[in-house]
Amino acid sequence: MMQALWDAQRKRGLLMLGISIDERPDDARRYLSKRGYTFPSTFQSPIVRRLLPLPGKGLPVTVVRGRNRRVVMAEAGQVFAEDIARIDRFL
Repeated sequence: MMQALWDAQRKRGLLMLGISIDERPDDARRYLSKRGYTFPSTFQSPIVRRLLPLPGKGLPVTVVRGRNRRVVMAEAGQVFAEDIARIDRFL
């Protein structure tokens, strides 16, 4: 669903960053490639952990900032179709 959101909304200004919890960058790259994901992604390196600390439970975490750059939605755990619909209204 996140790939579909990226495909549909990136031209409207959607910015998205996936952060893998894999410990090795090659594992993260293989995961993304195997599933055909093309949205911007990184792995949870020490620098990323320092800049964007993530909770230890309830992964994945989805945080949406509105056009005013304020957080308008935050979800821990799996994102469902109704969550994607809520994201779409903030774009």
